[in-house]
Amino acid sequence: MLLDGFNWDDTIMEASMPSEEDMKIVQQTTKEESAMTNKRAREERVLTFEEVSQYFYMPIIQAARELNIGLTLLKKKCRELGIARWPHRKMKSMQTLIKNVQEMGYILKEGSVGDLEQEQKLMEMRPSIQMQEETKRIRQACFKANYKKRKLVAGKERNW
Repeated sequence: MLLDGFNWDDTIMEASMPSEEDMKIVQQTTKEESAMTNKRAREERVLTFEEVSQYFYMPIIQAARELNIGLTLLKKKCRELGIARWPHRKMKSMQTLIKNVQEMGYILKEGSVGDLEQEQKLMEMRPSIQMQEETKRIRQACFKANYKKRKLVAGKERNW
């Protein structure tokens, strides 16, 4: 429609069409909204102690990747579950100790390997507990024996 030489139809069409800038803003907002929705979904995900405890034998970063959540969120969930520190190193230490005791045949008393395995299972259930004094002594004795063994092997290599 032309009034006074002005085409109102074209003006109305241009006004109703979003500009490229408007489209970019809409796309960006949509991406941000979906990212926030995904973030909320991950935060609302319920992690049980049993689910988290399956990953105690790996570093926390790897566990977070396996669980498909962020590291900070995993730490937050762990605090909610009563896990103050990630027990990976403690669990790895117990595994190594049990292996060393089996290999060396180091026995302070009857059934020490069984006691260590039982303590390891207890740590899986309650990762915040400390190692027993006897376990610490066994670990120290294994360290000492391995040190002497390495030193002896190194001394023999020099004599050749």
